[in-house]
Amino acid sequence: IHNASLLIGMHADSATEHVVDAALKHQKPFVVIPCCVFPNLFSKRVIKIKDENEKSSVTKEIPVRTHDQFCTYLMQKDKRFTMEKLPFDGRNVAIWWDGK
Repeated sequence: IHNASLLIGMHADSATEHVVDAALKHQKPFVVIPCCVFPNLFSKRVIKIKDENEKSSVTKEIPVRTHDQFCTYLMQKDKRFTMEKLPFDGRNVAIWWDGK
């Protein structure tokens, strides 16, 4: 990883989050195209959502079960991340960071 200029995870299955975490740890640019969620294998993953019914700033945690939730979960790791839809069918959401 130390000599890498970019970390890539294209349909990396259960390694997707590890690619993101390694990029953050080593301050390396990355791009991942998440595919499988594996909700039973990674049952501790949750996304934080502000409860619109509450008047205060209460946040509730939702278990990550869907592809959209998994993308949100990855995006919540760092505000510097970008998410873009790629121009092809299938799993076509890319999450990336330039390392800065």
